[in-house]
Amino acid sequence: MPHTNDFFPDFDYLRQWRTAHYVGWDPTTAPRRRRAVITIVRDEPEFFPIWLRYYSQFFAADDIYVLDHDTTDGSTSGTGFVRIPVVHPTFDINWLLGQVTELQHRLLADYDVVVVCDVDEIIAPDPASATPDLGTYLDRFDESFVNCIGFQVLHQPDTEPPIDLTQPLLAQRGWWYRDPLYDKPLIATTPMQWIGGFHRRTDRVNNFDPDLRLVHLHHLDVERCYSRHVSRANFIHAERDLESGVNSHNRISDRAEFDHWFFDKRQINGTPVTLEPIEPRWHTVV
Repeated sequence: MPHTNDFFPDFDYLRQWRTAHYVGWDPTTAPRRRRAVITIVRDEPEFFPIWLRYYSQFFAADDIYVLDHDTTDGSTSGTGFVRIPVVHPTFDINWLLGQVTELQHRLLADYDVVVVCDVDEIIAPDPASATPDLGTYLDRFDESFVNCIGFQVLHQPDTEPPIDLTQPLLAQRGWWYRDPLYDKPLIATTPMQWIGGFHRRTDRVNNFDPDLRLVHLHHLDVERCYSRHVSRANFIHAERDLESGVNSHNRISDRAEFDHWFFDKRQINGTPVTLEPIEPRWHTVV
């Protein structure tokens, strides 16, 4: 596995390495690997149905684990997944990390591979790649872990209407941008130790797959994004999170400040982001 600490790896080399590594793999004869997926939610009436609909294509209901952190809006009251109630008085990044990490470690006793992701994150291989959907990708996967390549979908409200959640989402949005912060190591066959938000391993080692994307939907629709910020701002947050400013962007509820953050502050390391068109082959992925 070509481990690296480089946030901007040589994608051509990584593709060549994987082609050689999996040269003998045959999807018509390979067994289906036992796999599980984990998320943690609190009052997610819009994103949780999207998340569940997508991952249910590739995981049986008994293999979809949802850590339910004191949800009160009924969004986790349905079926099609394993609900694990967890109780904590505050919205606490370190506590969330610990809950998910413990479950990932425990499930690896029964599963070949475990996927972890937030409720607004869609992990999907490039439909034009050798593994065109997540199920096929996981059946082939035999590495200890892998980093996705992060892309942020960004609503352009001047030219794009409000999102219709009953229709394919990416077909309704024209633009996304590469965000290395979301190059998360979220698929693993071994126990993981992450920093908060699951953005990196604690040892900072990476194993990028340029054909595996993490599609972040947080900015999918400006009005829905604002409503979610207001909801999150009303949670009781851990004092250490407030003092450190961690995750503070998700608590912006003043409308003028939110608009400035959503429309004007789109930068990575001080450089304005470069929007890229969402290619048609992605339109039906989610």
